[in-house]
Amino acid sequence: MHRYLAAHPDCHFRALKELHYFDTLNDFGFDWILELLEKRVVNLETYVLHVEGDERERSLRELVDSRDYLKLMNQRTDDRFGYSQFLLRGKGTKKLVGDITPAYSRLPTKVLKEMAGMTAQTRFVYLMREPVERLWSHIRMAVEHEKVDPQDFERRCRELMADELGGRCDPKRPLIEYSDYTGTVARLAESMPRERTLVMCYEHLMTRKGVRRLCSFLGIRHVEADLGKAVNEGKRASLPEELRAEARRYLRPQYEFAARYFPSLPDAWRKTMSEGFA
Repeated sequence: MHRYLAAHPDCHFRALKELHYFDTLNDFGFDWILELLEKRVVNLETYVLHVEGDERERSLRELVDSRDYLKLMNQRTDDRFGYSQFLLRGKGTKKLVGDITPAYSRLPTKVLKEMAGMTAQTRFVYLMREPVERLWSHIRMAVEHEKVDPQDFERRCRELMADELGGRCDPKRPLIEYSDYTGTVARLAESMPRERTLVMCYEHLMTRKGVRRLCSFLGIRHVEADLGKAVNEGKRASLPEELRAEARRYLRPQYEFAARYFPSLPDAWRKTMSEGFA
């Protein structure tokens, strides 16, 4: 979705994905985001010296935006006006700006209401991916960030999956909370009128009909999307059946909620549900 909207002629997105503005204010403090941005700036300053053409241009945009955002966050304060100006800088005549940060799905109702109240035109898009696959993908991504030995990658993924399902997760990195679709949709419903929120299955979005629905909701013209290009797939690892079955049992409420919420579920969801929750 980020790749599509960032390239859309009606949209203006800064080169940074996942700004983490509101969850930084609500949950984590500023140290972690400042460390991340400072490292990114240093790495990009070196990287742009060794690339050319389109890649150099892309990297320079990311460097400029990283410096801008670092300056904003270095204030270590809640500066909603500065955040808005960061999003709007360079917008020109384009209709839409945005911030795509999955961690916002964990924010409490109070913060979501504040976000909704920033403008009368604010819209929220929330995507729900097939629950077991979403969690397993998140686990693999987290282990990649741990930079474990490649020979230990699959073992560590399975270990972390078991910890998450067994309630032994790191409270600073609650991966399984991102699977709480029921809670997120309830908080969104409490925070703003339903017409300002689009809730979709990820698998439905990745169709021509889904892209048209997204564009209509956001008030931008429809542009064909490259639905065959995989983005951020990450390293692969096999999920043992016993862990998959445990994940199905744990995530059963999310499947049942989605079955009530949507007129029909994608094939991947229905296939998992057919495997049972016993």
